[in-house]
Amino acid sequence: MQNGMLVVSDADITSRCRCINKPGEYMIFPRANRVEHLLPYFEGVEAQVLATPEQGARFVEHELLIKPNGGTARPRDEDYEQFLFLLEGSLDLEVDGKKHALVEGGYCWLPPNYPYQFKNTGEDLSRAVWIRRQYEEVDGVSIPDPIIANEKDVQADPVDTYMEQHLTPYEEMGFDMGINLQVFDPGVYFSFVEAHVMEHGLYMLYGRGIYWLNQDYIEVQKDDFIYMAPYCPQFFYATGWDKSAYLLYKDVNRDYVQFINS
Repeated sequence: MQNGMLVVSDADITSRCRCINKPGEYMIFPRANRVEHLLPYFEGVEAQVLATPEQGARFVEHELLIKPNGGTARPRDEDYEQFLFLLEGSLDLEVDGKKHALVEGGYCWLPPNYPYQFKNTGEDLSRAVWIRRQYEEVDGVSIPDPIIANEKDVQADPVDTYMEQHLTPYEEMGFDMGINLQVFDPGVYFSFVEAHVMEHGLYMLYGRGIYWLNQDYIEVQKDDFIYMAPYCPQFFYATGWDKSAYLLYKDVNRDYVQFINS
């Protein structure tokens, strides 16, 4: 303290900030720059808001920090489809009255109006990615049943230059929420620059790399979140000495007429 004022000794703190927000293009959101807040109907849970309609996203994504004995305060039953992926720790999940034990890599996809609740019964903090969006029904196409699984049990297939696991089997037309886990060996990169209508919510699970987003080169690493707007040109190159992987959300299997006159 000098003259009653706090002096920040690390004067270049802003120049080292890696958070970037370019509305309508992309956002890089490192863990170091996130702020926690509380949500209704949770106890012992803090949330970091990652993507919302406030930034133009057509989905909502949080990271949930679930303390021991924390979880839902009552069963949740919402009009949205939901995806929950456990980054670390453990959760006791109850879906439609049936109990399931989730450990790291465990996940669930739930259709709209499917009651669930969860609790961290372990001794350590649990962390989870939580994604919600409005399900787009199609006449004659059935809404899929819930999925409760672990990514370790999902087959990995070669796609382009990397390995990909479909955590939601969106080869089936009933799914409009595509969730992939994409794994890259060091030095592996996309074979072309992608540009498409699907927006992305991307969470770096481990490793590091260079993302090229609409002409900008940006280094990304474990626990970074990236939002990519529709049609943002994108390209990834895995760097470092170990494998890199991220969890990727995208909208799929719909023709987008639902947004006409909206």
